[in-house]
Amino acid sequence: MKKRVVRALVTGAGTGSSANLIRALRAMSPKPYVVGVHHDRFVLKLSIADANYICPDADGSAFTETLLDIIRRERINVVMATNDNVVKALSDHRRRYQIDLLLPRRETIDLCQDKYALTEFLRRRDVPVPRTYEVKSLRSLERIFAAFSREGLLWCRARRGSRSLGAMPVANIEQARSWITQWRDLQGVKVSDFTLAEYLPGRHLVVHSLWHNGTMLRTQAVELLSYFAAGNNPSGIFSMSSLAKTVAASAAVEVTLNAVRALEKAPSGAFFVELKETAGGIPAITEINAGRFPSGVTALLAVGKDNMVAAFASAASGGKVTVAAEPFGSADEYYMVRDIDAIPAVFPASDLLRGLRGAAPPSR
Repeated sequence: MKKRVVRALVTGAGTGSSANLIRALRAMSPKPYVVGVHHDRFVLKLSIADANYICPDADGSAFTETLLDIIRRERINVVMATNDNVVKALSDHRRRYQIDLLLPRRETIDLCQDKYALTEFLRRRDVPVPRTYEVKSLRSLERIFAAFSREGLLWCRARRGSRSLGAMPVANIEQARSWITQWRDLQGVKVSDFTLAEYLPGRHLVVHSLWHNGTMLRTQAVELLSYFAAGNNPSGIFSMSSLAKTVAASAAVEVTLNAVRALEKAPSGAFFVELKETAGGIPAITEINAGRFPSGVTALLAVGKDNMVAAFASAASGGKVTVAAEPFGSADEYYMVRDIDAIPAVFPASDLLRGLRGAAPPSR
């Protein structure tokens, strides 16, 4: 029986996140046909898709009309979003699409795009999350700091947005007030858009899971080991990793699956969950990106026969839906190294020193 060819539309074409998805898709057999879209014609020139279209930004009303026209013209059967704005636009107009977008519920997507509301939702359902307060005004900072009896850092960040928007550890009220005021005055972020939470010093983990009509098809835990431009970031922590590895993190996976099942009775689609561990090693969820793959560690989700990106494309296009041989993640340890203007490299731990030579110390 002839396999159905995936004809995928990938948003954000020309960006690193879109290229990661396209490379993962091209590991499929038969080889898929990929269409890229982006609102910026200069970025679009970097796209590695088979065909490329200029498309209005997802924040505009013309985005959906243009996307529907491209889908009809190119006979697209899979749409893959690369940022939360596109996920939101697809979700809000899902009834207009004649193909399966394989998205979580609209209510789930809206909730996950408000980090504070999500934290409160999960806390009420006994899913581990950092203790978090919303900053209603600068005057409320004193009350929030007083609520934390122990000394130490608090984590300040915007409740909406991606890539650690407005995120920094703060040690006292003065630092928090100064940081929030800067973002208000220079970037137009409202004071009430910030939260303060307990600072979690442990491992930074990402657990991605893929679901279809209530069945979990695949999940994989990844530990972020280092970050792009960490020295230029006040926190030293960023959602964009430069070095990451697959890990067996059963506790983090369990917390993730409990969270997804709390959000939806019969989950469908992709759920990208970020967690930090406490000093005692207990994982707590800091955010969930529903409806898309993580931009930074996609290559680690596409290793071997359990390629999660390919599984998404197959399920969305009406192809064969199968549970992975290792549904709770690879038992092997793989590393991924990324840098600007470089294709991510993925290799098993056994290859760490292969092909490398040590320099002998100079003789005296």
